[in-house]
Amino acid sequence: MSKADNHMVHVPGNDVAGPPDKHGHADDICDRHTSITGFVARDGSVLSLRRRSSLGSAHAGHSSWLTAAGHLITAIIGAGVLGLPASLAWLGWVGGIVALVFFFAVSLWAALMLTDVYMVNGRRHTRYKYAVYWIMGARHSTILSIAQHANMILTTIGYQIAAADSMSYIAKRVCLARGMPAGSCFTDQMMMTIIFGGVQIIMSQLPNLEAAWWASAIGAIMSLGYSIIAIALGASEAHNGLGSLAGKPAAPADKMFGCFNALGNFGFAYSCAIVLMEVQDTLREPPAASKSMKKTVPTALTTTFILYLAVSVCGYAALGDAVPSSIVLGFDSAPIWVTLLANFMVLIHMVPAFQVYAQPVFATAEDVMLRLAPKVDNFAGKEWLVRLGYRSLYVVVTTVIACALPFFSAFVGLVGLVGALTFWPTAIYYPIAMFKAVYKPTGPKLWAMNAANIIMCVVAVLATIGSVETIIASASHFKPFAGTGSGAHGR
Repeated sequence: MSKADNHMVHVPGNDVAGPPDKHGHADDICDRHTSITGFVARDGSVLSLRRRSSLGSAHAGHSSWLTAAGHLITAIIGAGVLGLPASLAWLGWVGGIVALVFFFAVSLWAALMLTDVYMVNGRRHTRYKYAVYWIMGARHSTILSIAQHANMILTTIGYQIAAADSMSYIAKRVCLARGMPAGSCFTDQMMMTIIFGGVQIIMSQLPNLEAAWWASAIGAIMSLGYSIIAIALGASEAHNGLGSLAGKPAAPADKMFGCFNALGNFGFAYSCAIVLMEVQDTLREPPAASKSMKKTVPTALTTTFILYLAVSVCGYAALGDAVPSSIVLGFDSAPIWVTLLANFMVLIHMVPAFQVYAQPVFATAEDVMLRLAPKVDNFAGKEWLVRLGYRSLYVVVTTVIACALPFFSAFVGLVGLVGALTFWPTAIYYPIAMFKAVYKPTGPKLWAMNAANIIMCVVAVLATIGSVETIIASASHFKPFAGTGSGAHGR
């Protein structure tokens, strides 16, 4: 019996547990290996019921730990990595490097703690919110679920804007290279967003995250690709030896808000908690999923840390305090094909990255449908009809919102605010709180957990302040459905 078994009420068998309904029954109990669903009463008795369709969040568990690492890398690394040198410029060599290392260590520790509560006392928590429910209670599960899904939904919208932005930039550069008049080029941001939305309607018909493993592999390769381009550009001029210990000078208020946002950018850059448990549920067993994740999480986060550190250091050393918001904007002597390639890789990465965040949202929607309308389960063999309907609607709605916010920079403030508000509870507080509730740590380990929790809470508060200032500063320039691209990832 594991240490976790001593702190949880036993549920017989290898069950997948979701929160009970008003009658005391769980809504999503499924044995991974027999496809049996049923209800678990508060006394622990199991009433089995065979699920006919493949809808819902029950997975068979076929992925390897390396595939799971690919999912996490695809989810963690985004086009935001190109802006890390600018964040380092605000904090300087000392503060920036310390922040990068510290946030990596805390994020890795918290993620490993979260993997340790995936299976507790024989109960398999297929979803993050279910783990919080059974360990912390219904109120905490509601808070977590709202924060988690708000983050995932807004992230998918942000990815649509980023993809359309890259598409628009590529079209403009190709037109210029061919000598075509600017007015004759197809570069409309709104149309690019709609095209990307059409691609996502097709991709969203994949039944679950496991089925998207190949897309995540491509996404991980693309994220590595444009990160390497950023490193190469910085390394080519790193001999300039620019940058300063305290960061770039600015008016006191500007410096303060700049540092607040930089801390948030570094702190949130490693976050994968909102999809980590869902990714863990795709792992095949044996070995135990928690054991496999001990390789998956360090591999994904260490890879991310190395890339972040290299991009930040090379970019800041090359361009110093003048580093732009996207590192590929700062090298005028670089060939055009370099920025084109970087934008193409960002575009390709956005396709699977959207799915990594959308698939858990789809699973939640299907769980709710199965609970509120059990007859949906009769669509066995025709699940594609259900998915085609509601998933297409989801993509259409997010596409309309993305069209209304046509510049990636216009969305940064809102996403930054939501990220600041949701990062601490989802990535730090609940992993630590659940680990403490299950494993009862004491002594220096407990003190270190509490200290990390408090520090990251302060960082989240400061980042929230910075995000609010960003929203206020950019509000006067916002024009909905403007329909033109900004080319945020290139010259």
